[in-house]
Amino acid sequence: MKKKNNILTNHTPMIKQYLSLKSKHPDMLLFYQMGDFYELFYEDAERISKLLKITLTKKGYSNNKIIPMAGIPCHKSEYYLSKLIKLGESIVVCDQVQENNNLNKKLISRKIVRIITPGTITDEAFLEENEDHFIASIWQEGNQFGYAILDISLGFFGVSKIFCHSALLSEIERTNPKEIIYPENFSDLFLIKKRNCIRKRPLLDFDLKMSYKLLNLQFKTHNLNGFGIKKDDFIIRVAGALLQYVKLMHMNILPNIRNLKYNYIEDNIYMNSSTRKSLEIIYNISGEKKNTLSKILNKTVTLMGSRLLNRWLNSPLKNIDIIRNRHESVKYLQCFYKEIQYILRQVNDVERIYTRLCLRTALPYDFVRMRSTLEILPNLQFILKKIKSQHIKKISCTIGCFKEISILLKKAISLTPSRLIQDGYVIASLYNTELDELRLIKKNFTKYIQIFEEKEKKKLKINSFKIKFNKIIGYYVQVSKRHVSLVPKDYLKIQTLKNVERYKVAKLTKYAEKLSNAEIKALFLEKKLYEEIFDIIEPDLENLQNSALALAELDVLSNLSERSISLNYVCPIMSKKYGISLLDSRHPVVECFLDTPFISNSVVLSKHQKMLIITGPNMGGKSTYMRQIALIIIMSAIGSFVPAKYALIGPIDKIFTRIGASDDLSNGYSTFMIEMTEISNILHNATKYSLVLIDELGRGTATNDGLSLSWACAKYLINENKSMTLISTHFLELTKLEFTEKYVKNFYFTAIKYNSNISFLYKIQNGISKKSYGISVAALSGLPNIVIKNAKKKLKEIEKI
Repeated sequence: MKKKNNILTNHTPMIKQYLSLKSKHPDMLLFYQMGDFYELFYEDAERISKLLKITLTKKGYSNNKIIPMAGIPCHKSEYYLSKLIKLGESIVVCDQVQENNNLNKKLISRKIVRIITPGTITDEAFLEENEDHFIASIWQEGNQFGYAILDISLGFFGVSKIFCHSALLSEIERTNPKEIIYPENFSDLFLIKKRNCIRKRPLLDFDLKMSYKLLNLQFKTHNLNGFGIKKDDFIIRVAGALLQYVKLMHMNILPNIRNLKYNYIEDNIYMNSSTRKSLEIIYNISGEKKNTLSKILNKTVTLMGSRLLNRWLNSPLKNIDIIRNRHESVKYLQCFYKEIQYILRQVNDVERIYTRLCLRTALPYDFVRMRSTLEILPNLQFILKKIKSQHIKKISCTIGCFKEISILLKKAISLTPSRLIQDGYVIASLYNTELDELRLIKKNFTKYIQIFEEKEKKKLKINSFKIKFNKIIGYYVQVSKRHVSLVPKDYLKIQTLKNVERYKVAKLTKYAEKLSNAEIKALFLEKKLYEEIFDIIEPDLENLQNSALALAELDVLSNLSERSISLNYVCPIMSKKYGISLLDSRHPVVECFLDTPFISNSVVLSKHQKMLIITGPNMGGKSTYMRQIALIIIMSAIGSFVPAKYALIGPIDKIFTRIGASDDLSNGYSTFMIEMTEISNILHNATKYSLVLIDELGRGTATNDGLSLSWACAKYLINENKSMTLISTHFLELTKLEFTEKYVKNFYFTAIKYNSNISFLYKIQNGISKKSYGISVAALSGLPNIVIKNAKKKLKEIEKI
């Protein structure tokens, strides 16, 4: 410690101050204000120079070494901060807290005023409009994990127990946290090391007793029994550590975090990361949003609704009562969605505005948008009263009207306020008499200046006589040099320029001082009135939060209603009886991008038909068929209608897919190893209520090995897991399971071969595809004719053998 202090004493006072502040957050970029710029030094300067591609310069010497420096203008800081946040960086903003006085050469005081990390932001400029913004924490207890997530901008706080690595990876992918905190003794770093922003925290942050006390303080409770959490449950550690970290980064309390959802994962149909990827729900296999289920379904008209629908798609429900309520609402809204969407288009992102109101960081424009949203609620309520659905009535009641707040914001906030409260003119005229009087002084002063200028010009007969203002001198009189002889003796000369002389006038200075005092008082009063608006709204904040969530839900349900009509969807029947029955089902994404009509197919899975073994040519429709079944299950479980003539869907707890694979050479995994790992996960975790989709199992190894493994896995799934399973295969031996196993049925996709041409029918039928079309399909890829010719010749030789 002494050595460190000795090194610090060799630095200049300014660098000493910088290093002292930097030591509090060594792993974050420190933005150190110097006048109109934020400067960064040493490693921070070098890092920001590379990240933002800005010039790296020098700032003299300190401790006998050159100081690398890079900086950005203060007025453009939001732009650069936004770029850094998206790159996963965390920033500490350090501002000057006193004006620089040229007569006083002492070091300017500075303090940390803001900490910005990817997972704890609430500023609109930094948030992705259509994405949830979670921060997560992890704790390991033996073979179990505690996982907590928090979205400050939404107010959601959830915690769950997870029982294996694959389930944890799946949940991390589903929630996609922008930042993850973990304890210093966390051993399974491989689970999170590829994430953009991970942060190690001391073990003390995860202390059970301290976390328990912190959570009770947050929720104003004596215990956590109301959340279903026992006092000694290790899950408390992750929730407490996460809450403490977010509070520390915000340097503030979090009044918008009012609830803790325990084991939130249990409400949803489980899907692991490979399943989500292969089904292309939110993102396609390339990581883009085009050609996904979300892209087809998400035509919501509010940002809140867009985020909520993606949340639903990521978390399809198991609760049949909630799903049925949604289906009923979608049905009733079919006659009203156009009117509702017209109004909802005018609704602002009050979900996130609410959070800034709670944290008292709301900008004037947030109040304007809140006001415009509240103003249209009566019109929305008028339409909702016509709808007889009980669920819509509940949504209507939750949305409310907030007449008092609406009236307050109309009276208190200007129609076009300044961007920041410190700029003034945010509070509307006629709201406060004292403020109006102070503003009148300025208005009168403007007139006074005009009258004074005209009178003096006329009286002194000086045509060049002008009254001007700048921040250094204040108000002054300017006269051209040819009229200097006409200037009165009581005018005090203050500045001589090339062609003009400048003067101070006692009467003008005195009046200007009165104006300055009035401006300061007006700004102080305006800030006070602005804070009082937060106080007045505070009792209604929880209702505003609930209203925002209800508006988002109404948007999603109206959107699903529109989709059901536009895309010719049917309402699925949600049953408590085991099985899946789809008549003439279609792939919801593929059908939207075809130039020709999509060929529909049916499927039945029941207690008597649990496994379908599907054969047929590549490109014949097997993978599309399996995916569309899974996507229809997901759609039905979020409350959407589905692409089919008829759909009956029983309980589903998990969806597993093993469709397609890619090498993971960076981890030393081959295609076959990935395939076996995924199948192992399915065999260990699938239940009788799980939907399992497997495409060409065993193709990554030798034929005999692949067939043997496929056979053994299929038998295990039908006898041990007893899952509803579809397996596509080119191993015809596998189809013999129909004759040895009770609940297995063979189906196939066929094609017509004419000369060298092949035509796919894309229609599933009972039975087995006895023909191989591999060479014909390969010919479509453009292989040289000689290659195709030789392949056919070799095939005949093999078939003879």
